[in-house]
Amino acid sequence: MEPLEQYGWTADLDEAWKALDQPDAQPGRVIADFGTSLKVALPEIVTAELSGKLAHYTDRQAIPKVGDWVVVKVSPNGHATVESIVPRSSEIARKTAGNQTTKQVIAANVDIAFVLLALDNDFSVDRLRRFLYQLSINDIRPVIVLNKEDKVNDTTPYINQLQSFHLPILTMTAKEGKGVDELLSYIKPGNTAVLLGSSGVGKSTLTNYLLGREVQKTQEIRESDESGRHTTVHRELFMLPNGGLLVDMPGIRELQLWGTEDDLDEQYADIVMLSRQCQYTSCRHTTDAGCAIRPALEDGTLDMEHYEAFLKMKAELHSLAERKIVRAKRSNEKSKHTLKKQRRHESREYRNEIDEG
Repeated sequence: MEPLEQYGWTADLDEAWKALDQPDAQPGRVIADFGTSLKVALPEIVTAELSGKLAHYTDRQAIPKVGDWVVVKVSPNGHATVESIVPRSSEIARKTAGNQTTKQVIAANVDIAFVLLALDNDFSVDRLRRFLYQLSINDIRPVIVLNKEDKVNDTTPYINQLQSFHLPILTMTAKEGKGVDELLSYIKPGNTAVLLGSSGVGKSTLTNYLLGREVQKTQEIRESDESGRHTTVHRELFMLPNGGLLVDMPGIRELQLWGTEDDLDEQYADIVMLSRQCQYTSCRHTTDAGCAIRPALEDGTLDMEHYEAFLKMKAELHSLAERKIVRAKRSNEKSKHTLKKQRRHESREYRNEIDEG
C-alpha cells in the first residue's frame, strides 16, 4: 500500500486533487489539531501552520480539522504551510455553543462512527438520537456501542430500548478489552472511524485497547456519581494495527444540532408519512379532526418518545433556520454598507483626480 493510501487516500481523492491544479504543493492529511498548529501526514509527519489567508480571512468552518485532506506547501528550509482543504466527502458538525449561529466541524472525511453510551448514568437515548441525526445528513455509518457492561447484571433492557433504530449494537467493557475485537472488525483498512460520546464514557480507554498501547491518559470515574473529567484534550487521528484509522476526540457535553428540518424529515420518515394521512395539512395533532398522529400514539403504533424527540429536534432546527435568516440579513446589510462606503471613497478619489487635472 502506498504511504498516502495508508491514511485513506482514494482514487476519488486523487481526482479531486488533480482538479485543484496545485503543482507546487502536495496533499497531506491532518492527524492532530492543537489549535495553533496542525500535525500533518505527507506521509512523513510534519508540524504545519495555516497560511495567513486561511487563518484570518476564511470562513471558520473551512479551517482544517482532524481528518481533512489539505494542500500543503513546504519551503526549502522545511517550513510547512497549509494553504486550503481538499473538498470533504463527509464531516461531523454541530452548532457552536452559546448564542452564535455558526457551524463547528469537529472531524472530516469519516466513514464510520461508533456512538458510545455507558451503562451507568450516561445512558441516554435522547443524546443518541441527536448523534444519529448529525451522522445521517453526511451518510456516515453509525454503530451503537454500550460500554461498561460490567456495571449492570443484564444488558437486555438497554438493548431493547435501541432495537427500533435498526443499527448494529455492540456491548463491551473497554477497560477489560471485552468486545474490542468485534468493534475493530467494523473498521476496514484505509477507512476512518470516530468515537463519539460524552466525557467519561470510555473513549480513551477503548482507543488504548484498539491501538494496543497507551496513547491517551485515562482517569478513574468517581463511583459516587459516575462523573469524570475530559481525558482527551485534543482531536487526533491514529493508525490502527489492522490498517484502519481512528479519530479520538474530547467528550461532547452538548450536541447542538446543525442542519435543516428537511434533513430531519428524512430520518423520521415514518412520522412524516403518517402526518400526510391527516385530513388537514395544517393539523396540529392535538384536537384536530381527522388526525392520523394522535390515534397512532394512543394505540402504540407510534412510539411517544420517538415522536416527542422528533418534535423537540424539529423545534430546535426551526429556530436555527430563523436565526440563519436573521444572520444572513445582517450580513447582507453590512455588505451593502461596506459597498456604499467603498463607492463614496472611489467617487471622492475620482473628484480629486479631476480637480488636480
